Amino acid sequence: MLCANTAYAVNFDIYQSDYKPLNLAMLVDVAPEYDDDEALFYQVVTHDLASSQSFKVQNPIGFLAEPSESFVQVTYDDWRIIATDTLVLCRLRRGEDQWVLDVQVHEPFQKKMLAEKHFQVTGNALRSLAHQVSNLIYQVVLKIPGHFSSHVIYVTQHGDKSDLVYMDQDGANQQVIGRNFTLLLSPDWSPDGRYIALNTYVGNRPRLEFFDLKTGKRDVFGHFKGLNSTPEYSPDGKSVAATLSKSGNADIYIYNIQHRTWRQLTQSRALDTTPTWSPDGKWIAFASSRAGSPEIFRIPVKGGKVERVSLEGKYNTSPVWSPKGDRIAFITKKDWSFALATARMDGTGLRYLATGDAIESPAWSPNGQMILYAAEDHGVRRIYRVPSWGGTPVAITPVGQDASDPSWSN
Repeated sequence: MLCANTAYAVNFDIYQSDYKPLNLAMLVDVAPEYDDDEALFYQVVTHDLASSQSFKVQNPIGFLAEPSESFVQVTYDDWRIIATDTLVLCRLRRGEDQWVLDVQVHEPFQKKMLAEKHFQVTGNALRSLAHQVSNLIYQVVLKIPGHFSSHVIYVTQHGDKSDLVYMDQDGANQQVIGRNFTLLLSPDWSPDGRYIALNTYVGNRPRLEFFDLKTGKRDVFGHFKGLNSTPEYSPDGKSVAATLSKSGNADIYIYNIQHRTWRQLTQSRALDTTPTWSPDGKWIAFASSRAGSPEIFRIPVKGGKVERVSLEGKYNTSPVWSPKGDRIAFITKKDWSFALATARMDGTGLRYLATGDAIESPAWSPNGQMILYAAEDHGVRRIYRVPSWGGTPVAITPVGQDASDPSWSN
C-alpha cells in the first residue's frame, strides 16, 4: 500500500488529518498465576486503541508507578512527566467460572478521573471483556462510541468456489460460516445481526438470498431473469434495496421483507446499481451511468427527483452512506488509477483516503470512524481499514488469502 500511495501521488492528494494520537498508558494489576491472561487482555485492549489511530500506546518501561499502588492513589504528576494523556488502571481477578474487572480511566493533565466501572463476565470471555474495556476508554475520552465489539464478514475465493468468513473486527476468531458457493458477492449484515443478505449464483444465474446466521438456513428472495445484485438492508431491517434488471434494464428496487413484495424505485435507460440507505431511511444513494459515465446520485425512498452527489471525475461508484449521515464513501478513478474517497452529501469536501490496485467494496464501521475496503496485494485481494478522517491503511486479512466484499456489523 505504501508503494501504491507513492506511485499515485501525482494523481491523488491523499487526505491526512492533523490529529495527533493521544498518549495512552495502561496498567493491569493481576495475580502472578494469571500472567498469561493479563498479557492477552493487555494486548487486545492496546491493539484495539492503537489500531483506531486515535491513541499511541506508551512503553511500560517508562512508567513511574506500579499497578497496585496506583489503584490506591494516582499521582498525576508522575504521568504528566512522561506526557501521558490517558491513563487506564485495571484490576483483574479470576473468580469461580468468571472474570472480575475494575477499571479506572484518568486524564492526568486535567488531574481527574473520567470513568470508573466494574465488569463481570462468565467463562473464558476474556477477549470479549477486553473489547468492552476498549469501548469504554474510547467513549469517555473521545466522546464517540467504540466499535471494538463489532464483527466483520467477507468473501474468500478458492478455485471456482467462494466461502463466507466471519471474524472479530480486529481479525481474530476467523471462521467460515458458509462454504462452497458457486459465486458470492455483496454480503450485507442485517441491523439486528441475525441475517446476511447475499448475492449468490446457481450456475451462471444470479439470485438474492437471506442467510440465517443462527440456523444456517438460506431463503431466496430475488431470482428474476437478468441481474439480481447488490442487496443492502434498510436501517430498520424491514426492507432490502437491490439492483434488478427484470424489466430489461438495471434499476433500483426495494423489497418489503414482511410482505415479500418488490417496488421499483428508479426508472432510467441508464444502469442504476449499488444502492445504499441514508441512516434515517429516507434516501437511497446509488451509482448510475445516466450522466454518461458512472456517477453517484440519490433519490427519496418514497420516490421523486433524482439528485447528483458526485461532482468531480468521470468514474465514481460503489457508494456507502456513513452511519452519521454526513458523508458518503465511494470508489473513484483518475487516469486508470483507483482510490477510496469520501465526500459530503452535496458532493463537496472530497477526501481521498487510500489508493491501490483494484480498490473496491467500502464499508463503514458502526461508529463511522473507520472504513474497510478490498484491494489487490501482489495480485491477491486483501481487506484493509483506514480511518475515515485520514490515516494509514492497514491490512487485516492474512497474506495470501483472497478476501473481498467486507461488511461490518452494527
